Formats: sequence, C-alpha cells, structure tokens
Amino acid sequence: MQAITLEIPESVVASYSSLGLLKQIIYEDFVASEYQKGAISLREGAQMLGLTYETFMVDFLGNRKISFINGSRKELELEEQQEEAWLDEMLGDKK
Repeated sequence: MQAITLEIPESVVASYSSLGLLKQIIYEDFVASEYQKGAISLREGAQMLGLTYETFMVDFLGNRKISFINGSRKELELEEQQEEAWLDEMLGDKK
C-alpha cells in the first residue's frame, strides 16, 4: 500500500480530538469517494476499512446515504450472486 503526506492547516487539525481520528476520517472519506466513482467494489471497500461486507454496505454506506447499487450490469449480477450465496449461508438454504 502506498503512503501519502498531506498538508493540513493547524486550525483544522486542532478541531479533532486526535491526529488518528483525523487520519481515519480522511481515509474513510477517500474510500467512500472511490466507491462512488466505481474505482473500488463493495468487497474492496470493506477490506480497505477492515469491515465485513454487510457492515460496509449497511452501516458505512448507509450512514453516508450512498447507494450500494452502483455498477455495470455485469457487476450487479455478480453482486446479486454473492448476496444470494450469503443469504443461503445465513439461512442455511431454508428458502
């Protein structure tokens, strides 16, 4: 993974309780932006943030009012297959 350096005014940094919190917020905003642009998938976004697929979809994107339906027909079909497999696993094939 590549590291970058940002110059942020002290007044902005001072408004956060810690530098770690500011870094986390910047990283989360970056992941959200990349997801919205279609540069990363749901699974990639979840992995980048150390979240489960479901937590990324429901909590992370949902809290930001970002639709998780964002992709080409092929991507949507793949997501549907993955979701069906997850439901089968969770419900024990009781459909």
